Parts: sequence; C-alpha cells; structure tokens
Amino acid sequence: MDISDFAKFSNMFEYNIYIFAIGFMFLCEFIIWIFASSGNKKNRKKSDRGSIWLIVLGYWLSIYVSYYFTGSEVSEFIRNLVFPHIFYYLGIFLIIAGTIIRAYSVWTLKKAFTLSVQTTSDQHLIQKGFYRYVRNPAYTGSILSLLGIAFSLRNILAPIVVLVICVLCYGIRIKVEEKALREQFKKEFEDYCKRTYCLFPFVW
Repeated sequence: MDISDFAKFSNMFEYNIYIFAIGFMFLCEFIIWIFASSGNKKNRKKSDRGSIWLIVLGYWLSIYVSYYFTGSEVSEFIRNLVFPHIFYYLGIFLIIAGTIIRAYSVWTLKKAFTLSVQTTSDQHLIQKGFYRYVRNPAYTGSILSLLGIAFSLRNILAPIVVLVICVLCYGIRIKVEEKALREQFKKEFEDYCKRTYCLFPFVW
C-alpha cells in the first residue's frame, strides 16, 4: 500500500488534493486520540470487551483494501473496473465531510468521549448536535471517510468491500456500546433509540 503513488491519479493537482484530504483525516484522528487519552479515567465502568481493536482493524483494513484493488497485486481486469472520473471528487468530498462530522461529534461529547466503551455514574445521555438524529455520528463520519478513500481511488469493488468491513466491525462495536448505554440509562436510552437512527438517517 503506497499512499504516495502519484500514478493512481489523473494529474498532480488531484494527487495533492487527495493528500491534503487524507492528511486532514489522519491529523483529526491523531488529535481525537490525544483528546480521548487525556480524559479522566477514574470511576469509569469499562465494558469494551476488546471491541476497540475491532474498530482499529476495520479502519486500517478498509484503507488497505482501497489501495489493494488499484495495485499490481490484482489482475488487470479487476484493476480496470473503475468508476467515472467524477467519483474522485465524490470521494474527496466524503473524506472531508466525514472527518468534519466525526470531529464535531467528538467535540459534542467532550469528556464523555472515550476510545474504549466506558460509562460513569454521573454521565448524561447526549442528544444534541448530530446525536439528535443518529446515535453514533462519530462512526458515521469514519465510515464516510473510509468510503471516500475507496471512491477517490475509483475501483468499483473497493467501496463494496469497505462497506462490508465497516458494517461488520462497526456493527459489532455499536452492539457492545449500546448494551452498556442501555444498562446505564435504561428507559431513557430505549426512548432515544426509538426516535433516532443508528448510523445513517432513513437507512440504518
């Protein structure tokens, strides 16, 4: 996997825009990691069950898959299954939009945001910002960004495989998280689930 492979793009301008977009994505992820790592970990009930590693695996596997289908490791037939050029711009939009959605969602949670599944006795159920419409907007943002990478590189098979990976990995993680939240907030969380979507409005 070579992120710096200029040959995957039509011209240097598009390559530079892509590098800017994924650079922005990785920078925000790093800041989020620093922010979450600096939070107060006292008096937290952990219910992660190792699902954080499933998210890490899904994240990097999705990026790898997007590059794999455009590389020399696959047959020329598969490599030439490409979307029209306009999908490059769709991909760039999804990378940036997804990153902004994720960053804003983390900012909305502030100290309630953690990388592992944890709850505290004084925790409140956040229902503002994107959380008014979907229960896991930070994951929505991540999935959009990962699909954006796949669309930017334009192979037709990549977004399909990336979507399958994300549904599996993020789906399992969400079940773990929502089980912990259901135990913590009980009826309040049940009512919240009834009026919101899991990840994507009108879809899931």
